[in-house]
Amino acid sequence: MAIILTQNGTAKNKSLHHPFRAYLRTISPMTQHQPDQDPQNFRIDRNGVWFHDDRPISRESLVKLFAERGLKRDSQGRYWLQSPFEKYAVEVEDVPFILVAYEIKNDALTFTTNLGERVTVSEEHPLELRSYPAAKGRIPYIHVRDGLYARVNRTVYYDLLSKYGAELTLGGRTYSLAEEENDE
Repeated sequence: MAIILTQNGTAKNKSLHHPFRAYLRTISPMTQHQPDQDPQNFRIDRNGVWFHDDRPISRESLVKLFAERGLKRDSQGRYWLQSPFEKYAVEVEDVPFILVAYEIKNDALTFTTNLGERVTVSEEHPLELRSYPAAKGRIPYIHVRDGLYARVNRTVYYDLLSKYGAELTLGGRTYSLAEEENDE
């Protein structure tokens, strides 16, 4: 237990529920030895649901902590849950995040992920079409950060297509939302 002194001079107890929390704030580059036998079993399914030992992680705050502070992707495309002291492989079925909402405001397209992170389409966060096995054609993905991507969910995808068609133009830039169908 830690005692926190607030600005108005009162003290309150602050229990550290997550031993990971303190050292996840100081994550270093992935230079640690990769474990030969991973004693943990982390997985993110194609719907963005996190699992440990084949059971969903039900505490959203823990999932957000892992996603924001610990989830990394190396140069070989492998995903890791990393702290300065430990590193565990994470199996990711497609991408770690799902785009569940969008907003168009001031000529900018901003998506919200399944974990509440907001990402505005830009040069740093490009929107690109990729193949996805459950879709007939290529669908939009966006770079969130550090090599981590998000895929648009079905509801958002069809809403964008119904309102804007295969392309969306904002601020003089055109973004592809779907491939044009060939009649061959």
